[in-house]
Amino acid sequence: MSSEPRKSPSRLLIAALVLSLAITAGSVFFIFYRLTMPTPNTGAAVINSGEYFDGGTLVDPPRKLADFTLTGIDSQPLSLSDLAGKVTLLYFGYTHCPDVCPLTLGDFKQIKEQLGPQADQINFVMISVDGERDTPEYLQRYLSAFDPTFLGMTGSGDDLKRVGVDYGLYFHLNKEEGENYTVDHTASIFMIDPQGNLRTIFTYGTEPEVITEYIQNLL
Repeated sequence: MSSEPRKSPSRLLIAALVLSLAITAGSVFFIFYRLTMPTPNTGAAVINSGEYFDGGTLVDPPRKLADFTLTGIDSQPLSLSDLAGKVTLLYFGYTHCPDVCPLTLGDFKQIKEQLGPQADQINFVMISVDGERDTPEYLQRYLSAFDPTFLGMTGSGDDLKRVGVDYGLYFHLNKEEGENYTVDHTASIFMIDPQGNLRTIFTYGTEPEVITEYIQNLL
């Protein structure tokens, strides 16, 4: 018969409890980290309240957005309130963008196709974060290459800073790169309801089918 001492049941129970507490503490820390970690510049904007899902954030309750006015692609003033009555998909970008912006506008085009007749109830809007290069005329030609019904707005850097407060907008012109500089910027898509409330923020890269479904649910 072996004389090796055996662990008492009480010690095994204590070890199991310690392990369980460690796992629980780790899970709580992970959830807290995910909810409080800074959002990448190309991801969703930081919103104080909302329900996260695989693709962005549902803003609950919907948040009323401040009205603003910039210059439209027809060189006339265009306000957020002018877009009331339709669902608006709003995106911040710039025409010299090498990748993120054309991909997002391509997603806009797919969403419009997937919506079919319902697309008439949607405003597809891009606001330039590079007003120095993106004149109304240049922005109009750029957007028309994707769809002639897409709307655009442009303005000065100070204008964008004021407008961007509601959207957690970040942008930085990397002018040290020379004439063909790039711009770091928030790349989320913001869904605004017909009453001017922010309803959903879609992270860059969200599949167009997912966005289409959320629009249809809102409609």
